[in-house]
Amino acid sequence: MTSSQVLSDRVPDSHPLQLAVAGYLTRYKGLSRTHAESDLRAYLTWCQQHRLDPLAASRPQVELYVRWMQEVRRLKPSTVSRRMSIVAGFYRTAVIDGLLEHSQPNMSADPEYRPSHPPSGSPICCLRRC
Repeated sequence: MTSSQVLSDRVPDSHPLQLAVAGYLTRYKGLSRTHAESDLRAYLTWCQQHRLDPLAASRPQVELYVRWMQEVRRLKPSTVSRRMSIVAGFYRTAVIDGLLEHSQPNMSADPEYRPSHPPSGSPICCLRRC
């Protein structure tokens, strides 16, 4: 799958989201691109299912994505952290490319970062320091 196929027929090629996805994925090549593409596709699919524009997402909305990965999908903490690293990089690149004024969700790929109120027994995620 190519970077243009991540969004398939969901948005036109000139749409800012399509440009943001292409701009982010062109940083990678080979298997790294394949894995980044897969993780980004998971986030964009979740956004679509929740009728959320990824370029307008807020930190609490991204935290809901983290909760979904943890509590519904029951992904390992390392997988959640990796996927959030991709999401954070996607937003940073969108800012660098001028597609966003600032990174919408205030998050970091630093594994020491945690959501504002993690539920008891919840794995660590990577959004912001408590």
